[in-house]
Amino acid sequence: MLSEKEIYKELLIDKKQKVESIVKKAKDLIGIDKETGEVIILVSRAKLRDEDLIGLHLIGKFFASELGLSESSSATAKELSEKTGIKQTVVSARLHDLKLMGYIRSPRRGEHEFIFPRMSEFLDSVRERVGLP
Repeated sequence: MLSEKEIYKELLIDKKQKVESIVKKAKDLIGIDKETGEVIILVSRAKLRDEDLIGLHLIGKFFASELGLSESSSATAKELSEKTGIKQTVVSARLHDLKLMGYIRSPRRGEHEFIFPRMSEFLDSVRERVGLP
């Protein structure tokens, strides 16, 4: 018979394995410039919806931050507009949509970041949309 503590241990995850899985899913979609930390989209823009492009940039910001190439894992609507070429009003609307879907949060007013546990699901949906296995 399992002790109560042993039962709770079933909830433990290995973050390193989770990160490895997410990186594997992301590496066909995005890259990070090793000098600047800039996010590079590796798939055709024509295959991506605006929210896909915005989400990928925020995931890239997270990776760049973890690599020490960016001071922050968050971005403003203005910054995302400049990086994606999407009008700022459209970026703001798509950020709102992504927040409602539970993919992003705002750690500070006007800043947005991707929620780590939701990255895998988001990347799966983008991979499917662009035709990657």
